Amino acid sequence: MSPIIEEEVTLEINGIQIIAFANECPFELIVGEVYQIELDVTILDEFIIKQVNLEEYNIHQQNNSFAYTLQGKLDIDEGTLEVGSITFEIDSEFLMDYGYLHEQYVQIGVDRLTVDFLNN
Repeated sequence: MSPIIEEEVTLEINGIQIIAFANECPFELIVGEVYQIELDVTILDEFIIKQVNLEEYNIHQQNNSFAYTLQGKLDIDEGTLEVGSITFEIDSEFLMDYGYLHEQYVQIGVDRLTVDFLNN
């Protein structure tokens, strides 16, 4: 949790540290505890996707912001991007023109990662 931005939370998911925007949190968080969450991508402006030659998974934060570049394997049929052990849902409206990238490794730019904390 950030003392400056109330909605900012730092998550560790399978050893990967992510700074996310907390959309919904119906209870007080305790550092070090484990919570069930729903993690979503938010694309506010332009949808940026490009095929990459490296079959690698990567989550890269852009300039200490909520924005990220996600690199992983795209599944057009499911509308998901697999980034290692984390699977992100990508809205089908963004993927309509990219069927040729099915089962390919891509990079997708997102404006922020949004997290909802679920009641256990």
